[in-house]
Amino acid sequence: MIMGESYYEMLDITKDATAEEIRISYFEQVRKYHPDTNSSPLAKEMFFHIQEAYEILSDPKKRKVYDQTLLGIIKPESLITLSIEYSKSEIPRLNEPQLVYAKLELQRVEDPVLTKTPQVHICLIVDCSTSMRGERIEMVKKNIYQLILKLRPSDLVSIITFNDKADLLLAPTNVANLKQIENNLNHIICSGATEIYKGLKAGADLLWGNFADSFTKQIILLTDGHTYGDEEACFELVKKLVDKNIIVSTLGIGHEWNDIFLDRLANITGGSSSFVSSQEDLYNYMQNFAESINTVFARGLTMELESGNNIETKYIFRIQPDIAELQLEKPIPLGDMYLRKKSIFLIAFLLPALSRENDIICLGKGKIRLEINSTKIERARILINMCIPVKDEINRQDAPIDIINALSRITLYQMQERANLEVKNGDFQNAVNHLGCIATQLLAQGNKKLAKVALVEAEMLKNTKRYSADGDKQLKYGTRALLLLPDHEKRDL
Repeated sequence: MIMGESYYEMLDITKDATAEEIRISYFEQVRKYHPDTNSSPLAKEMFFHIQEAYEILSDPKKRKVYDQTLLGIIKPESLITLSIEYSKSEIPRLNEPQLVYAKLELQRVEDPVLTKTPQVHICLIVDCSTSMRGERIEMVKKNIYQLILKLRPSDLVSIITFNDKADLLLAPTNVANLKQIENNLNHIICSGATEIYKGLKAGADLLWGNFADSFTKQIILLTDGHTYGDEEACFELVKKLVDKNIIVSTLGIGHEWNDIFLDRLANITGGSSSFVSSQEDLYNYMQNFAESINTVFARGLTMELESGNNIETKYIFRIQPDIAELQLEKPIPLGDMYLRKKSIFLIAFLLPALSRENDIICLGKGKIRLEINSTKIERARILINMCIPVKDEINRQDAPIDIINALSRITLYQMQERANLEVKNGDFQNAVNHLGCIATQLLAQGNKKLAKVALVEAEMLKNTKRYSADGDKQLKYGTRALLLLPDHEKRDL
């Protein structure tokens, strides 16, 4: 059975569904997952299991026998809560488009028994091209070692190095073998060009080999440069990793790497990308990563979301446990879920003009699929149903403060993205204007340090028609980080 779901869940029906309801839902699911119309890697497998589910549930005798096997199964809602908060509790009936926001919050139900987390296998893919020589590679080696010190002795670490070819520097090794790991790290030699696909392919082959599926598997890619000509091959490769619950996180070192490429590479799997401008940046990333990876409670989270009535999903941001603008794929990779951290997502919906026929608007229906550790549930799902009443006249209503704060910071992030695009298109005056607006808003929030960066870069654009060496990345990752930090820390960024 696919992903541990019951046959009823596969067909999106309740256990008391009639024969006619089963038949109708079966045909709906077949249309949705038929491989001829759905190119998702999961579609073919889902299509097969939907056929299997219908064969059982459409036969009264087989259905009765099957129902007996479901007795006593723990439900995911007893382990995880999903809460949804909207920017508007009632939607005004307007004859023009309007934006509505939904904040989804997943949290583990506290249960002292369910605290066991799986072993992890971390594959570090390290750029060892010529540009990494010297301080950069020494910084990377030092911080990889610090990361390993934070892991459990039974966890596995492997290391791939790459330039214009890939080499296995460290085969999967228990963290307890610290001396061997340290010795292998010291053998890294930097030379050659940068071909990221070769490193990624070597890491992917290693992780989806013969190692236990019970391991939490993650790739950390560290690079300081561009890859040339193999970007699409990299994207196709990481799409295959989603099926294996392997998350890719990317770290760009210095200022010459392609942030758009690394962002997308990570987001396809539900991972995130980060900017490393200093030793401190890399140290903080590795420490935070180590603290999180050993507390994975559920993995392989994906969301399927369907909206009707010409409603468009504009964007989805993950704002906890880390920051990412998620790819609007089908399904949408959400990342992992941790024992002591909430998973929070903000979704923007663009609604069309609403007619008199609309009394309730359904922003989206669907499900979040996940694999829960520490239980007998191999896979589970949580249903999503986001519907809001529509009214002709409504009293003034303020959005919840958490949504207002998140939106103000997303606006800053999107404004600097717009400025970056304007610079690429040669529209320097508008880029300067947008950076000025960013600086003003940051100053109003008390964030003098990042506001200064925006002002300096605006002046740089005005005088030279280009950013400073890493100015665009400081603004991009600085404004993105505002989404995550507690309010009292945002002032000091």
